[in-house]
Amino acid sequence: MFKTSNLTSFDSTYILNLLGEQNSADKLLMFVGGEIIFWILASLLLILFLPKKYAPYKKEIFLFFVVINIGLLFIGVLLTIIMILFGLSWATHRISRPNYESVDFEEYISEFPVVYSKFQEGILTIEGEHTNEITTDEKIKSLRILYDSNAEGNIAKIKHFLADSSDETRLYAFALISSFEKKLNTRIKEIQEKLEQSEEEKERSQHRFELAITYWQFIFHGVASDKLSGFYTKKIEATLQEIQNLPSAFVLLGKIHIFNKEYVQAEEAFLKAVELGIPKESIFTFLAEIKFSQKKYNEVANYISHELFDIDIRLKPIAETWVKS
Repeated sequence: MFKTSNLTSFDSTYILNLLGEQNSADKLLMFVGGEIIFWILASLLLILFLPKKYAPYKKEIFLFFVVINIGLLFIGVLLTIIMILFGLSWATHRISRPNYESVDFEEYISEFPVVYSKFQEGILTIEGEHTNEITTDEKIKSLRILYDSNAEGNIAKIKHFLADSSDETRLYAFALISSFEKKLNTRIKEIQEKLEQSEEEKERSQHRFELAITYWQFIFHGVASDKLSGFYTKKIEATLQEIQNLPSAFVLLGKIHIFNKEYVQAEEAFLKAVELGIPKESIFTFLAEIKFSQKKYNEVANYISHELFDIDIRLKPIAETWVKS
């Protein structure tokens, strides 16, 4: 009983010492060399027990045994290294991986403040008692921002500063308006020249559409006054009526009819665009606007889709107002 206990204690201590001992490169080479010698001797021993019919091929079989056994040794070492690296990477990833928390944006969206800006950066105030407190430099800088914004009615807003108390502001506003109007007129002249030189009907239709779009810019940006708007809408209608197979032309024609409050003609133009290939969903907002303007409120919801409107923050309030679950 005493001897067995001593033997167990000796074996445990010896194994622990071996595990704690650091291996050197020389010992690893000795181990690999010993393995190679062992498998060479084992291969020699194996070919001694081969049947007689394999006797002529002993040399080839011996080389096969040596190569396959030594190869398996190195493959085992390689797989061990790969598994160690994979295990370290996996363990490190688990330790350093952050914890993510989900946020319900629907819960917080109502808490965001609504900010209204008449002039992009909110620097200028067209109306109000604080107008005179804005410096001329700030006005000029903001007018330039407004000019470059290409937003709806931006030129109409610049026109308000033609009556500003500052001479510099008035002159700069006038220069911007004049420059924009000159740019549109130059564009119209260029398109008309291309239209005269074009012979193919498809190309001519495209030029007519570009011409109508340019006329529309006078209204969209507020270059044209209320009295001149009627003149430009007639020019646009006359230009678009010569186009028969361009879907975008009928979409623009529908917008012109809405602008003129001609809702029946507007709906016909939009439906014609759908016939020519425009997806119906892309004109839902226009059709909803037409039905609302005609006071056909029960039909407004037919053109409001939660799937399309919910992903657009500008259209989502419309869906929440008109589509009831």
